[in-house]
Amino acid sequence: MPQVIENLFAVLALMGAEAWFLHGYFNGGPEFEPFLATLAAMGLLLSKDPLKAKFGTAKANHAHDVELFARFQRELPYEPTIRLLKEQDFGDAVRKTHIEPLYAFADLWDNVEREFLDRKLETARKAVVQEARSLVNEVVQRTVPVGTGEYISVLSDNQRAMGGPRPAHVVEDAQILNAKAPAFAARYESFVRTCRQKLR
Repeated sequence: MPQVIENLFAVLALMGAEAWFLHGYFNGGPEFEPFLATLAAMGLLLSKDPLKAKFGTAKANHAHDVELFARFQRELPYEPTIRLLKEQDFGDAVRKTHIEPLYAFADLWDNVEREFLDRKLETARKAVVQEARSLVNEVVQRTVPVGTGEYISVLSDNQRAMGGPRPAHVVEDAQILNAKAPAFAARYESFVRTCRQKLR
């Protein structure tokens, strides 16, 4: 019913503008304003459904991306995960619960349910996921659980108990993680800024 009323008003607007134009035309003095009003009313009538569809879709897409960005921030929070990646010396032990959101993100965020509709945001999301997976692979390969299992470290409990200088491979593992983790944090921050600019 609202669609019928809307169409009726559009047709009446066109008829009114046309009557205004024809009144001046048949009285020997056609005016410019009624002509423009007629063209505008005709254009509105012919394009209102495509425009509505276009702007309605854009609004829905925006709402989807806003909601997905909020989900992204909940599932991969700055505190404590990204802060840890920025500031942690991976030569020391890392609390496992602080880095677990990164594992979950790398595992869960490469699927159709978590795709942005905005092309720029979607391209950036894919890059974040790819870099997260790369970092997770490095962490998993280069660390082991230590203590009661609440922490992970490049230096195992056995190596720690033996004392002495750290083996070269342990030093190398820490250096690699200390380079890759802040790089991922920077990618994360860049993505957050891009989302804020696009979705404000």
